[in-house]
Amino acid sequence: MSIDKELREELRQVADSMRCPPDLYGRVRQSYQHYANEKRGRSPMKKRLLAGIAAAAILIPSAAFAASYLADEIFGSVKTIEQHDGSQESYQEIEGMLQTAKGKLTENEFKEFMELFKQMAQLKLKMTDEKGIKHEEKLTKEEQQRFEQLVSKLAPFFDKINGTGKP
Repeated sequence: MSIDKELREELRQVADSMRCPPDLYGRVRQSYQHYANEKRGRSPMKKRLLAGIAAAAILIPSAAFAASYLADEIFGSVKTIEQHDGSQESYQEIEGMLQTAKGKLTENEFKEFMELFKQMAQLKLKMTDEKGIKHEEKLTKEEQQRFEQLVSKLAPFFDKINGTGKP
């Protein structure tokens, strides 16, 4: 036999004759289980938490920018209101009223309401100067009549929106 084989055989016999104390097996097993549980439990949870935070950080601002205002359909932007001495707050009030209307009116009623309200708003913008003062004389006779018709047609919608009309 070669010296390598003799040495290997001798080491194997010595290793087989050695006995470890039973509590050493227990400590090694416990240490390994603790390590495995810690690694298994913590890492994926951290990844999920970080992924959730990243998703929220991306989605919340993009949802705010993506949300369209109903008032934009009527005025185009808040700048139109500001040109007639309006404010961001008044624009938000109009938006709130339109959102309430959307919730309280049926789909067809809301479409009709939006069309009539848009026409009325355009006439109001036409007769209002940059200081916010109404000048009805800026409207032609036909426009004044149309404005009165729009106000009367919109009255039942406003009653329903405000809860004073019949459902």
